[in-house]
Amino acid sequence: MLAIHLTRFGEPERSLKVVDVPEPPAPAAGQALIQVEYAPLDHHDLLLAKGVYPVRPALPSAIGNEGAGTVLAVGPGVTHIRPGDTVLLPFGTFAWSERVLAEAAKLTVVDRSISLEQAAMLTINPTTAGLLVESRDLPAGSWVVQNAANSGVGRSVIAFAKERGLRTINIVRREELVTELEELGADIVLTDSPDVAVRVRAAIGNDPVPLGLDGVSGKATSLLLDVLTEGALLVIYGYMSGEPFTPDSNVLKAKNITTTEYLPRHPDLGAESARLVAAGKLTLPSAPVYKAKDFTEALAYMEKNGKVLLDFNPHRG
Repeated sequence: MLAIHLTRFGEPERSLKVVDVPEPPAPAAGQALIQVEYAPLDHHDLLLAKGVYPVRPALPSAIGNEGAGTVLAVGPGVTHIRPGDTVLLPFGTFAWSERVLAEAAKLTVVDRSISLEQAAMLTINPTTAGLLVESRDLPAGSWVVQNAANSGVGRSVIAFAKERGLRTINIVRREELVTELEELGADIVLTDSPDVAVRVRAAIGNDPVPLGLDGVSGKATSLLLDVLTEGALLVIYGYMSGEPFTPDSNVLKAKNITTTEYLPRHPDLGAESARLVAAGKLTLPSAPVYKAKDFTEALAYMEKNGKVLLDFNPHRG
């Protein structure tokens, strides 16, 4: 069967190979055999391939941090899932293989109303968003400000915040995204500009903004600091700008703002993510699909344009 293996830590173009590997054995007690349907190829997968991600499997190994599949068989003692169920692959079960064995207790069954493509993207970005929103215990009605609001994480932040009664201020780079994010439930959407804090104040008055989420870093951080108020927490979870996190220390001291970096953790928020999608409260950005055998082309596209989905089902046309 086909798999994509990391052969060494280094440049993905050289270290990731499409290979033929033996079929997994029949599932043992507590296990399930899964046909992987789709698995994303995203920047965090390349960080793992380069050896800078916290997870470092023994090589050679399949990688792939998330995905969705169909249960083919279950081992003795497994009762909560059955063949035919659509499931999210748990973090740590590397998804880039046509079929995988997984610990059944860690599998999340998703509603059949959710497309396989959407299900495949539920483990990383929505989970990250849920943790970011919960990084500070805030009362209902509190404001959260974020940049990168149109990203997979940003869209998920809007949904998770709304579920918890929080309100969001969302900074984007393009005017055409304003209406789109408002329709997803964003309370305020503003385009990136030096006067963004003035426009926020015009919209919310003197309300405090106690939590900021930074997925861009670099110069974009200063806009969040302008919006955040006394005693706020700023969580840095991404570096989309490619620039380091270098905030103005005088601003941090003047407002008594605490900063922290988000460290990857993956508790079971998959079920909540799936519920939000099934209820129409969360829609993840679509991604182009490539057959897994065309991994080289998929990687080239992803490095220029962003996330793609790898199709691992050999029976799909």
